[in-house]
Amino acid sequence: MIQSEEHHVNRLIEKIKSITDPNVLEEVYRLLAVDFDDSIYLTSDAQKQVVAESQQMIEKGNGISSEKADDEIDQWLKK
Repeated sequence: MIQSEEHHVNRLIEKIKSITDPNVLEEVYRLLAVDFDDSIYLTSDAQKQVVAESQQMIEKGNGISSEKADDEIDQWLKK
């Protein structure tokens, strides 16, 4: 672990140790209990190309908002 990372970890541990509010402690515990998926996904050249094209479309403003996407998904699921 890099020294600055260790410093941040120690500060975080000390901060958690100082918490006295049971609700805050419960929330910290809930957050720490989350399983993180650190899997590495291998993508094909074709998939990488599609991602690159999609990023370019978004940069040009040819995307939709999360809300619109959620609405479209809701409509698709109703069919």
